[in-house]
Amino acid sequence: MSVNLKIMEKEKKYEEVYAELEELIGKIEDPERDLSAIGADVKRAMELIGWCRDYIRGSQEEIEKLMKEEDA
Repeated sequence: MSVNLKIMEKEKKYEEVYAELEELIGKIEDPERDLSAIGADVKRAMELIGWCRDYIRGSQEEIEKLMKEEDA
């Protein structure tokens, strides 16, 4: 699989996770939502934020690797 295809697949997943986060934020900010439901939403949002951090960190490492290969 080419590097570009791998990046595109990761981007799709990232966009899906980001969209879910945006949806959760809307639910969390809804003043009429039950507190227990909000707690579950916050927990899920934190899991997704952790995934995004790992994704960004991995992407940064991939870019650095590509730059080193380019310099070689």
